[in-house]
Amino acid sequence: MVKSIKADELKKNRKNYVLIDVREQEELLGGSIDDSVHLPLGQLIRKVRKTEKDEFGPEERHRLFLVLTKQVDVEKSLGKKICTYCSFGYRGNLAAEELTKSGIKADIVNLEGGFAAWENHNGNSGTKTY
Repeated sequence: MVKSIKADELKKNRKNYVLIDVREQEELLGGSIDDSVHLPLGQLIRKVRKTEKDEFGPEERHRLFLVLTKQVDVEKSLGKKICTYCSFGYRGNLAAEELTKSGIKADIVNLEGGFAAWENHNGNSGTKTY
């Protein structure tokens, strides 16, 4: 079972997380959480599965996944937790499950209620629009 985090808790502790937005490109028009990595669910699953080789240990899987995102500073991100999110929470939960199953060595959570919960709690604060 995947752990979840509420929007207010995430806002307080954002600096401790790599945020991964798993929504599709067109969904970003409504905005996204600042400093999020955009990696649609299908792409995330393909990248995670590239790390699932026996020769990679949990730390190596974590590093390789971060490299494959091509959007984060790997060294700064290794010590952070990973938070996935989508529009309402379902796809974010699937992404968090994939990351957890892969054996990546990181605390992985899903934003409960997704971007809708973030907006309800924070309004436009901490949100970028396109």
